[in-house]
Amino acid sequence: MKNFLLLLTLSVSLFAQNPKSYAALGDVIYDDAVKFEKLKVLPSMQEFTTAIESYIASVAQTKKMGFVIDKNDPETVTVEAEAYLAELRKLSIEHDAIVDSSRKRFTEAMNDEDSETVNAMISIGVIEPDDYKTELMHYYGEFGEDHNLSTLDKMYASHLGKQKGDTKATKVSGTTGAKSAAAAPKVKTKVNQKDEEIKKRMRAQDKAKTEALERAVEEEKQEEKAKILEKQKKELGIK
Repeated sequence: MKNFLLLLTLSVSLFAQNPKSYAALGDVIYDDAVKFEKLKVLPSMQEFTTAIESYIASVAQTKKMGFVIDKNDPETVTVEAEAYLAELRKLSIEHDAIVDSSRKRFTEAMNDEDSETVNAMISIGVIEPDDYKTELMHYYGEFGEDHNLSTLDKMYASHLGKQKGDTKATKVSGTTGAKSAAAAPKVKTKVNQKDEEIKKRMRAQDKAKTEALERAVEEEKQEEKAKILEKQKKELGIK
């Protein structure tokens, strides 16, 4: 019995591991296959069930290839290694297509009040809530009491806490300003207008900086991916 449990534990442990060869490409492909397995059963993703099942089957076969490659001399480029890399590239394209389809369905789900899809995709992990924070907070505020949106409870509570903090700060500021306004109401009105204009400019600048940073991060990710692929091509002697 002990030997059986040991073998079972070992097999589960090995299954959870990913091949080390070309891990920069492989890890995302292999790890997300688990998410896609859950994703394919959602009613909103039935259109993509065949594509997802094909992807998962290919991942299983390619993963076996990867473990075989791991056993070879890392300094020796083999035909098998070239074939393995080619499969990873193919799967990477399929992976990105499934992710893009999921994001499209997620946006449609929010517009259609399909809380089952919204909640499930966040729970599965195929959607990162922070990427849709503004939309999700509005959605939760509208439908949180009527639908199961438990995956957003913590985020919404944090959102409310921040709002209360901002409101409290505004009230304190307003009380202090009221005392001064009693002595010079006309001057205070002009100051308030000027402060509001400054705040609007600051918010616009912050938004522009955030968007620029997000674009820079995405460009850096794409450049890094291109560098990795180019390096792998050189290692394999692929032009």
